[in-house]
Amino acid sequence: MPIVGTPVTPAVVTKDQIRMFMRDLAPNNILLDDVQFKDEELNLAVEMTVSAYNCVTPQTNLTPQNFPTHARYVLLIGTARFLLMSESFMQVRNQATVQDGDIAPIGISDKAALYSQLAKNLKDEWDEIVRGVKTQNNMESAYSTLGSGYRNTSRFNHS
Repeated sequence: MPIVGTPVTPAVVTKDQIRMFMRDLAPNNILLDDVQFKDEELNLAVEMTVSAYNCVTPQTNLTPQNFPTHARYVLLIGTARFLLMSESFMQVRNQATVQDGDIAPIGISDKAALYSQLAKNLKDEWDEIVRGVKTQNNMESAYSTLGSGYRNTSRFNHS
């Protein structure tokens, strides 16, 4: 009898949720007739987004599996930003524009600027939210634990 392993902790943001947010569905991709981003690319994007989140001070040691569920939106937009930025690199690398006669130039993979702009918009939102979350978490972790060297002193001289 084969042993089937199932993840103990489900992913905070699923591949289907990422694809739905980005509208990366085969029926929507007329030219590709498939999804644009493979599962491996989605997994890498989630890992790199969590890594970027961990690097924002105060640093944390989260993994995609134990990422806080209340911050799913942060993970979603960070993942989408990573994928769009990655796609902009491919667009730049493969850009070729042709023109024939009086016809306007037609480009193949000429959407690098559009992908970059979308990635920048998501990054701006991601930066603002992450900074707010990290600041609040840092302040809450200090609540009732901040000490003072003057705690056990008095204005009165006890002899």
